[in-house]
Amino acid sequence: MNRVEFEAALATHGANFSRWPAQLAEDARALVAQDRIAAAQLHEAAALDGLLAEIVKPAAVDSATIGRILAGISARHARERALRPTGKLFAWAGAAMALFLVAGFVLGLAVPSAANDDDTLAALLFGNDSGPSFGVGDTL
Repeated sequence: MNRVEFEAALATHGANFSRWPAQLAEDARALVAQDRIAAAQLHEAAALDGLLAEIVKPAAVDSATIGRILAGISARHARERALRPTGKLFAWAGAAMALFLVAGFVLGLAVPSAANDDDTLAALLFGNDSGPSFGVGDTL
């Protein structure tokens, strides 16, 4: 095992050799015994593993703590208020309605009326007044 393989296995399995595959752990122990840098890397990884183990310990929670948490949640919900209509709310709502009314009117003027264009549309779609045209020599 070389140092690169050791670093990769250390990153994968951690500093505890009991979590490593047996052959890989034996090779790593031999490398650590011979190489000071590998031993230093193992020591750093063990310190990191210890730090991570301390961080993930669950906090002790008793019934008093749970009671304080629940009391805080219920007090926070008691202070919440529904949205009350105010002058600004009515002003913004009125402005939005006026904007949508004007936009709808302008859009209605911009879209051409198709009431008188039925004959033109039929001529475009079917080619002539005798019915649909499928091509030269095509009949139904």
